[in-house]
Amino acid sequence: MKRLSILAMGGVLAAFSLGFPGAASAAPAGAAGWPTGCRYQTNYENGAMAICDHSNGGHYKASVNCVREDGGGDIVRDAGAWRTSGWSYVYCPALTSFSAAAIITRSY
Repeated sequence: MKRLSILAMGGVLAAFSLGFPGAASAAPAGAAGWPTGCRYQTNYENGAMAICDHSNGGHYKASVNCVREDGGGDIVRDAGAWRTSGWSYVYCPALTSFSAAAIITRSY
């Protein structure tokens, strides 16, 4: 009987952690949120910087698209560290030129 109740409880936990097909999945109370008040801008024509006013438990970082001078295509480069406060910086590598900037966010 003890083993049966453990298996049944495991099935209930699996259903809640995986969600039910077709059902809306709301974040549980206390779950991390998405950053808000986010903005990015170019930085000295060879990179970008990004910041969010409130992390809300989430993270963010700057991203750039850079064009290779040898015609080899675009390079996407993201800042290394995820941030919860302050500016995130990223630059195009040597022998490339900046083409676009963006900000990447996540809820954890």
